[in-house]
Amino acid sequence: MLLTGVGAIAAAKKARSVAEQCRGRDVIFVGTCGAFANFSRVYLIRAHEVLWSPTCERLKLAYTIKDTMPPITLPEPPSYLTGIPSKKVLCSPGISLVGAVPDNLSTDSIVENLELYSCIGEIMAQAQSLAVILAVTNLVGSESHLQWKQNFPLAAGMTAEFITQRIDALQKDRK
Repeated sequence: MLLTGVGAIAAAKKARSVAEQCRGRDVIFVGTCGAFANFSRVYLIRAHEVLWSPTCERLKLAYTIKDTMPPITLPEPPSYLTGIPSKKVLCSPGISLVGAVPDNLSTDSIVENLELYSCIGEIMAQAQSLAVILAVTNLVGSESHLQWKQNFPLAAGMTAEFITQRIDALQKDRK
């Protein structure tokens, strides 16, 4: 198990060393995220695209220089991820206290995570295969952190159980 740390800056600082340790391996990136709509319980999603999208940009208070933070399209996920909803992941440097979203995206199709954009490009370049599994732990907004703290233990257990079951099934298939 490798840790990126908490937040975009910590993940960026560790990206190269984590990626080096992922060289030629099958990698499962695990984390948590917040939903922009319809959150009532913890559930798992897989990521298919990652966007740098700070809250200040979503509120039209700032902008990123064009083409400096392009979207990252993730590779096709391994077959063991079938059945998990696929979402775009918006990444920002801080936890958003408002549920503002880019005009061109539906709240049902996106989640927010802090670390993924900062490190996934480096990891993707080194890994043999890559899966990104995130547990949705909260609704994006003023209660995000409190909901995350309450739901993190369940999210960690749910993610571990899912991965364990899928890896066990894969190993049985290979025999």
